[in-house]
Amino acid sequence: MKKIGFIIGLFFLPIIIIMFSISASTESDTTTDFTPRTEQEKVAYQVLQYVEKNGGTKEFACAWIGNMEHESGLIPSRIQSDLPYMEATAMNPSLGGYAMGLAQWDSGRRVNLLNYAKEKKKEWKDIDLQLDYAWNHDGSDSNLLKKYSKGTDINQITVDILKYWERAGTKDDPMQQAQRKTSANNWYKRLSTGSQGAGSANVGGGKIDVLETQMGKKVYNGQCYGLTSFYVDNFNTGIHLGAGSPVGISGNVGNTVNAWEIGSAYSWESNGWQVINNPSYSDVKAGDIINWGQGGGATTSYGHTGIVASVSGNNKYTTYEQNAGQGEICAKYERTWGVEFPNTTSIVRKK
Repeated sequence: MKKIGFIIGLFFLPIIIIMFSISASTESDTTTDFTPRTEQEKVAYQVLQYVEKNGGTKEFACAWIGNMEHESGLIPSRIQSDLPYMEATAMNPSLGGYAMGLAQWDSGRRVNLLNYAKEKKKEWKDIDLQLDYAWNHDGSDSNLLKKYSKGTDINQITVDILKYWERAGTKDDPMQQAQRKTSANNWYKRLSTGSQGAGSANVGGGKIDVLETQMGKKVYNGQCYGLTSFYVDNFNTGIHLGAGSPVGISGNVGNTVNAWEIGSAYSWESNGWQVINNPSYSDVKAGDIINWGQGGGATTSYGHTGIVASVSGNNKYTTYEQNAGQGEICAKYERTWGVEFPNTTSIVRKK
């Protein structure tokens, strides 16, 4: 009996080794080095895990995420134009312009999502429910999604989702297609190499995810410095600007009171940042912290600070600012270089 058992053991050993190898290979295909830090990164990672669990490729997942980012900012509770929830409007299948959820389902697809949520006794805002609806209960669009999920050409999948699954009004706009491809490729890089902490900063996309979640809210101490501090905190470097931040101030080497001195007040370079003093318009990129001296809209000696959302050419750019024209809340502003703020002292950029 012992001899037979030994022989059987030898027979099964290669099988066990093969099974272990297959298991190890499968695990290596999933993302293990990505640590989501922001709410948008958590959503993106959840989408990736769902797609891979259902046999889809990472390229497809990132193409889908890139489109979702432009539709909803990866905020599952978002309603188009940030409108409040109104039951009568939401449940009217003939009414458009009231899109909801990660993919901004509208009209009949919106109503089907809401009915499915009621059937499952879940909130329509639930991420798992939205993914399940998209994958299995969105009629022929679910079949289309599964077809795309096997693809590996991230740029082509991104455009196909936009044109044939999202069917957005901008589906044939080359600029919109380019922006979504940029988002998809950025997410692929982030989900493959690890969290970059501060969300997306796509030139022309006009959105930085961690700041989109703060729109209309008082951030930290409500001052312009507070919003920039919040933004910097999300990178988890050795630099923290205080101004109501729960982690206080660190990495400071100079005056931390004046917004116009932010570029010289901290040891940016040794903590993975780049500073450009007295920049020109051609230096500015989306995602940059931008600091202004007194003059124009910066009415006090403290100056002003914000974060660049997009750069559109012809000296035009969009910013996130706080304690500006809309008060002590995070808001977006269309700016013209040298007009509203004639004295740009520095820009600070994560390397």
